[in-house]
Amino acid sequence: MRNNRLPSISDIVSESKEERIIYYRKFFAELRLNRLHFQLTILNYFSSLDVPENSQSFANELENYISFFKKMDDWLENLKLEGLYLEFQEQCLDEIKAIEQIIQSYECKMKN
Repeated sequence: MRNNRLPSISDIVSESKEERIIYYRKFFAELRLNRLHFQLTILNYFSSLDVPENSQSFANELENYISFFKKMDDWLENLKLEGLYLEFQEQCLDEIKAIEQIIQSYECKMKN
């Protein structure tokens, strides 16, 4: 995972709702970018099985993802404590809708 930083809760709390939404959207964009980098790691692994470093790189990326999502649990808990989780959840739901549309678009293209 190239960027596994979570937005600082203290920074988020001090901002207006509009600025917090920008933080959340940037965070989601970073997650998407990280997924693309992870996809590259997978493809490098598949395409060069004879190169031992690729196997280790793949394993390291998986460990980074697991570590990141463990940190994410604490981060979400802090959002709840600050009373900001519901607005974050709203942004998650908007992001889900956008991703579902992208998935539908890909699925339609794959059928043709």
